[in-house]
Amino acid sequence: MTAHDGMLVIGGSAGGIEALIEVVARLPADLPAAVLVTVHVGGNSRSSLPRVLARAGRLPATHARHGEPLRSGHIYVAPPDRHLLAVAGVARLSSGPRVNRHRPAVDVMFASAARWGGDRVVALVLSGVLDDGAVGSALVARAGGRVLVQDTADALFDSMPRAALSAVPGAVGAPAAGLAEVIGKTFEDLLDERVGTEVDEVGSEPEMAGPHMGDSDDPGFLSADEARLTRLSCPECSGGLAEIELTGLRYYRCHVGHQYSPQSLEAAQREAVEAKLWAAAAALEEHAALARHLAAHSGPASDDRVLEGYRRGADRSAHTARSLLASLANREDGTPLLDPATDAGPGAAR
Repeated sequence: MTAHDGMLVIGGSAGGIEALIEVVARLPADLPAAVLVTVHVGGNSRSSLPRVLARAGRLPATHARHGEPLRSGHIYVAPPDRHLLAVAGVARLSSGPRVNRHRPAVDVMFASAARWGGDRVVALVLSGVLDDGAVGSALVARAGGRVLVQDTADALFDSMPRAALSAVPGAVGAPAAGLAEVIGKTFEDLLDERVGTEVDEVGSEPEMAGPHMGDSDDPGFLSADEARLTRLSCPECSGGLAEIELTGLRYYRCHVGHQYSPQSLEAAQREAVEAKLWAAAAALEEHAALARHLAAHSGPASDDRVLEGYRRGADRSAHTARSLLASLANREDGTPLLDPATDAGPGAAR
């Protein structure tokens, strides 16, 4: 892949694979761009997506390999549990911190493409839940690239396309069946407009998913883009979260490098709250059991007031645990705090 070739980066989540297959089926064999794909998958999954995509269209598709040169007309799929980045014309795989609770994450891939590819990049956001891809879309647009989204009326889950549209109001939307044509036309326009300028490798955009993503030179201080330290803690590691603002779009990053767009952070905090509540209920039940055991087995010489204190403490803890468990299991809308069939609350999907 030369500095004058294009780069198509595609991200999706729930409902995105169906749309991705439809797009790939219509891409031309002579597409003047390498195609990088990130779809949210579980870390322990075995992915057959490259084989599915290769059968669907005319472009060969493989899981990306670390250090592999990127070639136009080839599809590179992020493997499970690895971020996929494009750096200086080669694929890089990273086991860096999760972004928006995912590895691989769309924002990581988009950000790296924007940093290296600049105005040669076309980013496409497909069906998915929450807002992964929104920050990356803003970075692509800021670097001079183009942003496309699956039409929200056509997407099975429209949250990711809507978030990208909010981040980049000028993004172009189209149904999945028409996106390949829009992609082809967009690359024609980009190639016509380019005059051979190179992209500055040392951009001013925030880093994502590097070895020490977001760290300053001195770990005791914030990096330049982390302008505001909040009182919020990272749902994954409990580190402090810095709020970063990007042309009106805010996102959050901890010192370790876990990063969240607003919707993803809210969902992660909600999930952390539920885990803490279940843990609190279990701890209360354990205390009640211990206090009852001590009351029953402390021996005849024990102070009656101490034994009565054990019994009262056991009753209080048991009552609080029952109330908490009832609140967790029986909500007014009949749903748990998080829908067990999803990764981010009622109506969401991984």
